[in-house]
Amino acid sequence: MLSGFIDRVWDAGVVGWSPAPEVRVSVNGSPSANVPCSNTRLDVQAAGLSDDGRVGFHAALQLTSGDIVRVTTDRGKPLRHSPWLYMAPETQGWLPASLAADHPEYSAIAELAGPLAFERFRPLFGKLEQVVAAVVDAPGVSPKVVRFGVPFREVASLQRFHGQVLQPAQIACPALYHELALGTRRVQVFDYFPGISLDRFGLGWEAWLPAVMDELARLQVAGQRLRGAPGRRLGGIRAVMYRLQWRTLGDALGGRAAGERGFLLWLLVVLNRLPRVLSHGDLHRKNVLVDRESGTLALIDWDRWGYLPTGFDMARLMHGLPGEDAERLAGGSRLHRLGVAGFTYLLKRQDSPGFAVSAEGQALRRRCRELAG
Repeated sequence: MLSGFIDRVWDAGVVGWSPAPEVRVSVNGSPSANVPCSNTRLDVQAAGLSDDGRVGFHAALQLTSGDIVRVTTDRGKPLRHSPWLYMAPETQGWLPASLAADHPEYSAIAELAGPLAFERFRPLFGKLEQVVAAVVDAPGVSPKVVRFGVPFREVASLQRFHGQVLQPAQIACPALYHELALGTRRVQVFDYFPGISLDRFGLGWEAWLPAVMDELARLQVAGQRLRGAPGRRLGGIRAVMYRLQWRTLGDALGGRAAGERGFLLWLLVVLNRLPRVLSHGDLHRKNVLVDRESGTLALIDWDRWGYLPTGFDMARLMHGLPGEDAERLAGGSRLHRLGVAGFTYLLKRQDSPGFAVSAEGQALRRRCRELAG
């Protein structure tokens, strides 16, 4: 079940919604307030995520640039978009290097002061609810992205993947330069790509889909050439696809999807029998950067690359679009469109408990069976 969403953070507060009775707000790691979720949210009610819509919250805050806001349920589960980095517009996303030494949330970035001289930085977030990457602006050097939190066992694998697959195939992605040792941790240094992510485009982001599909096609060609070479083990349920499928299987066998149990078990078998192609593995819209001035793009965060069923990458990228639109935009062979339709169904039912009984859900199930022939 969804824990809720942070909708907006500004200098004087945070608003969002959660089905929990209250949410806990913290700023820079320190508790700020427990806020009841009792404001009426008609949009959440209309989406079928709340019976009466009384799930909204509003917490008053006093924020300055660089503050990190976290919101969790009363049971400690983070809401979507948490953590949230607040930046005043005039900062243009950059913070002075001196702030890293004084700010407890940026202690990892402060450690870069030795191996990398820099004047300012731009923190980024990941799913670990901590700062896992930063863009650093060094004197006389083009900006670099420094990634933290990469598991030690993955460092060499990512290095090989960039050197043996992405660079030779000329996949549009930032160049990986080298790694640095910070105590027992490893960080990786990438070239900085001056673009914004597709999720920030709003209307019209679909115009970039053909360019993304060109990159995926080039990746698949490289994958066919390298299929016989030793590859990386995907790491089981840590991979996005496997987490999705295990959750679906649990729903089907645990009685939480009685009305669609047979379809879900059938769909899981069908999807796992699809042709496997070399894939990004986590291609959501935050992982596609676009430079509108030059018209170029870059795919980032290749941690979960692997040979996955055809259609998975595109379904993940177009998550949120109606199923028929996702299939139409993805195009390709019948099996590819089946993969897009099937994974779109699994992703949508994960977000909306009522999706299975909706008209769209029923139509998408019929379409999956049609494509399966």
